Amino acid sequence: MALLIASTDNHRMEKIQQVLKSAIWVLTGLAIACTLIGIAPAQILLSLALLSFLLDRALLYAGNESIPPVTIALSPCSRLPAGPVETRKKGRRGGSPLSLSIDLRVTFPPIKAPLLIFMGWTLVSYFFSPERALGRPPINKFWLFCIPLIVASEFSRVRILKTYYAIFAAGSLAAVLTIVQYFLLARNTIQYRVTGFMGHWMTLSGEIMLVLICLAAYLVFSASKHRLLLGLLLSTLSFSLALTMTRSVWIATVTGLILLLLMRYFQLKTLLVSAVSVILLGILAPHPIQERMKSVFNSGDPSNYARASIWRAGLRMVKAHPWLGVGPQRVYRVFYDYHPHPEDRYRSGFFPVHLHNNLLQFAAERGIPCALAWLWLMVKLGVDHWTGFRHAHTTPETKSIYAIGFLAVVVLFIAGMFEFNFGDSEVLMIFLFLVSAPYVGDREQGIGDRLIKYDGHHALSTQ
Repeated sequence: MALLIASTDNHRMEKIQQVLKSAIWVLTGLAIACTLIGIAPAQILLSLALLSFLLDRALLYAGNESIPPVTIALSPCSRLPAGPVETRKKGRRGGSPLSLSIDLRVTFPPIKAPLLIFMGWTLVSYFFSPERALGRPPINKFWLFCIPLIVASEFSRVRILKTYYAIFAAGSLAAVLTIVQYFLLARNTIQYRVTGFMGHWMTLSGEIMLVLICLAAYLVFSASKHRLLLGLLLSTLSFSLALTMTRSVWIATVTGLILLLLMRYFQLKTLLVSAVSVILLGILAPHPIQERMKSVFNSGDPSNYARASIWRAGLRMVKAHPWLGVGPQRVYRVFYDYHPHPEDRYRSGFFPVHLHNNLLQFAAERGIPCALAWLWLMVKLGVDHWTGFRHAHTTPETKSIYAIGFLAVVVLFIAGMFEFNFGDSEVLMIFLFLVSAPYVGDREQGIGDRLIKYDGHHALSTQ
């Protein structure tokens, strides 16, 4: 009787954990997709995913200070579980199973060192800030870095691809609204630009940039059966991105697309075709877009003057406060202490709420060590995903996941040379998912690499 009750309890616990496992990745995927619709529902969904993740882990460790590995037997054609495993051979005769020891610990991508230094130095800068109340928003965003933890621990390649499709759908919806705003609501001037579901055009354009580069890389490297539909969505996203009139994102996106083509077709002809295509786009573009493109080289353009002046003031802040910066969120409060032209506060297009550059923002606001930690993080992500892409010899989908992760780093970094996009929660959430996904491929590939050969002929593979 006692054994029956124990068995029933164990069965009930397994059901609960199965529900939690499904809830974790579904809620996380919906949170990333909903980011394109609104930050409030996205963060609610992500908080529910994190709660489910913590509850799942609490149930796993309940009553056990250390969980012993769970051993299961697999035949040579069995599918592997989505988690780190160790293997050992149970028999050498044909048909004998393989014994897999599953590690139930959480998994975090190998970016802990730069990320912890970045977060730690932000906290140090915050505690030494003369206005701590202003510096709380960056601290409050730390919880968003649970995304790499959840993705690396709970996602599989299939789940990543399903989340991509959710992102494509939400991005296309945002793109359609952007087009409607431009043509039907007369939001077609520099002073009154399209914002989609977002509150600012920079947020909108940053999100669409990441979705567009994700969709383009997926189309180029995957073997999707929906290429026609995805191509139509890509065209819609491209058109809406053009209508945002955001030059930094244009530059980053075009650079990312050219790099994507070179990753797929590495030859001189690719460069020549890309150059000709960019020139033709510039010639055939509508007049408002042409004028916006020309303004990049106009030193008298209000935005160009503002950025140059803001960057000079930022460098003065770094020189005056090289270790801890002026304090999180205090750039706009002290800006005119470092900018010798107070009359610029009335100049059109002059908005020194931040320094319009990720690296300079972190150096001026939180100190040079924090900026270097962030740079280390970006380089680490880029190198890891480029290495994974070069050595990915499995499915086309796996190749696309590595390409997406690498290109997401490239486009965010380039656009972030002219905008503080890493501080934008909506953009950051999408970015963290895209750059965390390739580490799932690393994990599953690592499982395959550790599997022993069976009878000298068979090896298990992951899907």
